Amino acid sequence: MKAAILHDEKGNIIAISKVGDFKAAGSKFATVGMLAGPGQGIVETELSAEDDARPMAELHTFYRVDKATSKLVKASR
Repeated sequence: MKAAILHDEKGNIIAISKVGDFKAAGSKFATVGMLAGPGQGIVETELSAEDDARPMAELHTFYRVDKATSKLVKASR
């Protein structure tokens, strides 16, 4: 599944939003999204089946964003 990931200037994940079809889910909203603030960025990435099955809060712990490649990499915490 595709996800939008909001990160800070160091690549730490601030928020994650899975991309979905809101109309098909019965929502009256046509679009939703996150806005990056100063020093923040947003990347869209395809989550693996394993990561898609995890609670999104765990993704904050396991990954960070590599700003050079705009990809998720294992966090060294």
